[in-house]
Amino acid sequence: MDNRIHIHTKKVRFRTAPELYGLFFEDINHAADGGLYPEMIRNRAFEDSLLPEGCSTDPKERIFVTEYGWPGAFNHGEGMDEWADLVAPTKVPGWYARGASFRILTEGTLNHNRKAALEVSFEPGGEIYNIGYFGVPVKAQEEYRFYFMARSDAPVRLTAAFVSAGGESLGGCTVQMQESGRYLRYDCDLTASGTDYDGRFRLSCDTECTVIFGFTSLMPKKTFKGHGLREDLALALKNTHAKFIRFPGGCVVEGINEANALRFSRTIGPVWERPGAQLMWHYRTTNGLGFHEYLQLCEDLEMEALYVCNCGMSCQARNGGGFSEELTKEYLGEALHALEYALGDEDTPYGRLRAQNGRKEPFRLKYVEIGNENFGPEYQVRYEMFYRALKEAFPQVIYISNGHTEREGLPTDYVDEHYYDAPEFFLEHTDLFDDYDRSGPKIFLGEYAVNGGNTIASMECALAEAAFLLGVERNQDIVRLTAYAPLFQNSDYTAWKPNMIVFDNHQVYGIPSYHAVSLLGKYRGEEVVEMENESGVKPPAYRGIPGIQCEKEGLLFRNPTVNGKPVEISRCVYGEAIKAGDAWEMVFGDKCHHFTGKSREWNEAFEAFIKDRGFPEKPVIWVTFGTEELEAYTFEIDVKAEADNPVTLSVWNHHPDTDAGCNEPKDTEWTTRTVRNQVWRIADGTGATRVPRFFDKPLSDEEKAPVSVQYGEYNHYKIACDAFGYECYLNGQLVQKKVHTLHPLVNAAAVQDRERIYLKLVNVDNEARDVRILADCAVKEEALAEVLAAPPESVNSFVCREHVAPRREIIRGGSDFWYRVPAHSVNVLILEKQDCH
Repeated sequence: MDNRIHIHTKKVRFRTAPELYGLFFEDINHAADGGLYPEMIRNRAFEDSLLPEGCSTDPKERIFVTEYGWPGAFNHGEGMDEWADLVAPTKVPGWYARGASFRILTEGTLNHNRKAALEVSFEPGGEIYNIGYFGVPVKAQEEYRFYFMARSDAPVRLTAAFVSAGGESLGGCTVQMQESGRYLRYDCDLTASGTDYDGRFRLSCDTECTVIFGFTSLMPKKTFKGHGLREDLALALKNTHAKFIRFPGGCVVEGINEANALRFSRTIGPVWERPGAQLMWHYRTTNGLGFHEYLQLCEDLEMEALYVCNCGMSCQARNGGGFSEELTKEYLGEALHALEYALGDEDTPYGRLRAQNGRKEPFRLKYVEIGNENFGPEYQVRYEMFYRALKEAFPQVIYISNGHTEREGLPTDYVDEHYYDAPEFFLEHTDLFDDYDRSGPKIFLGEYAVNGGNTIASMECALAEAAFLLGVERNQDIVRLTAYAPLFQNSDYTAWKPNMIVFDNHQVYGIPSYHAVSLLGKYRGEEVVEMENESGVKPPAYRGIPGIQCEKEGLLFRNPTVNGKPVEISRCVYGEAIKAGDAWEMVFGDKCHHFTGKSREWNEAFEAFIKDRGFPEKPVIWVTFGTEELEAYTFEIDVKAEADNPVTLSVWNHHPDTDAGCNEPKDTEWTTRTVRNQVWRIADGTGATRVPRFFDKPLSDEEKAPVSVQYGEYNHYKIACDAFGYECYLNGQLVQKKVHTLHPLVNAAAVQDRERIYLKLVNVDNEARDVRILADCAVKEEALAEVLAAPPESVNSFVCREHVAPRREIIRGGSDFWYRVPAHSVNVLILEKQDCH
């Protein structure tokens, strides 16, 4: 069929959302210290190796476990296994000694918020040095500022210096310390005499002496607009054309427990007085990037601020819950103080504190989210308490709920919805918001990304997200804000991926999704106009192998076949299948966790935690068959099970190719969270077809059907699957179907301002598509196209940072013209109007 798009500029649907495209910053993957906040000394406050408050650890300090039972990677403060494996062992993370010895002190520290100090005993000519964040990066002729707080029982002259990876001095300064029983501050400036991104920072002393360091800091003098943040990373944010930043999280807001939850008061004032916190992303922060710095960054980037406050809860996804009533009121006070700090006049207590910190005029703070990913009755009580108190004090602010609290009769301005899933989900849900209640609250798409099965950050992901976002653009009356998540990934400290912007200690690049979202955000227009898109459609692409799961021991199976040919067991994901006569019996056995090597201890702890949390809802035994991944096939198997042991047949089991070091647990293993598939589950006389991660939600009529199983004897199960869905047979009878949603080959959205039409097109197909474009007004014969096109497996890297990047070209335009939409592409056509007013 012909592909046609009709644009009706005279039929305005509604105005565009002014801040539709935004950013979500969370301190994950060392995004702050050593990243956007360019501290060059790792473990500058010497606290990284301290066991997090409220936690216990194993004898080897591999893992910490909170009082709620959540495990985090620790490794004596080095964090995840792969981070620790790449550095030499040391008692104090980041710090090493030669001709000197050191030890951590937990008494007599710099101030009551500092939990540690470093006592160093220098021999004559001895030194300590810091390796930074996989190197202390310096550039020739660049200037740096070093300061530290320390005390000594005698006058001491220290030399601070940059040292190359080969041991060459690259510039330094000397500091004469006074004899003092109290901490004094010392400052010195350094100019690098050479360039080395893998160097270290050294402190040495010519004489024998003992110095107790309370705090250290080394920062470049040149920062973004002189406000202390890393320039290239801030420019990468600016180039997204985003209009708001959501901060400071994310799960870090809730914390691993109350002792490490984020409070506003812990993130302002002199950085050496700010309490640190153990983040759930396996490292500690000193909160140098705090509330004031966030607000300043928003202003410097000309973006609105969206602040997330802790509502008196720790992370429910990690076994946390609500704090006591007294503590919750404290957190409400923290939120009120934060808003007064940002918005209050100078004669208010916290407005006056802001002025003392160097900012007389109020900041702009348009949005506040109450909690992060909190839910249930505990959240609803706290949400209402916070909403009513904050709204009364600061009625001009728009408040955002973590869920649809309006359904519980609570006042709700905006609702935050999060979507992390496989590409197929986003392609099949481009119409997700079409039927939302327009009389209800507005929607904040607060976190979204293709990451189902921990997918690599490829063009495939960018295309699926862009197609989904065009559905958002068509619904800007209800969806007002969106933010890809997460934002930053230090490539040397990866705890989660994909992330929009990847960096190390001296370079940066954006993944394909960065370029796709930036392109869509660049051309916003003022009005969404009527548009008809006549496009071909296609089903999603699934590929994989079949499998079977059960929740209790004793299930028997035999005669598994694919396309009529016998297949062998290829993998025991959980549990084992043992021979039982002419059949196989599924048991838990010794292989309940299919992990090997160094990752076993961490993964088993995490798996135990997941099962305690109810995901999967019950213990599961899971085996797969065959090794050839197919898009279309028929899987058959004979199964005998008892009525209390639900049977789940899975199709298209696929573990995506990923690089190592992603998420929890290690993504190289097959788990319920790393495998993409669809399932047919038979329990309590009902069959259900859906993506397994959504079994916690009510089944629709289309997803369920009555199924009669003959328990105590073998039943013949068959699933015939192809790109359009799958059919489920029991004992030769078709009992249920799963039909995939077809999605357009070319997705489209149209917006306009007074002078231009912006037509946005996403072609997810592997062929270029000719589209006839018609407008109801005169359009200039020449138009501009910005195009992001690449094969779906394409990625960016430090070697080729813009392998996937947009290009500009002049095309033939007019009121009626043909445009060839490249295969696998995101496009914006800028059409100049004539006589359209």
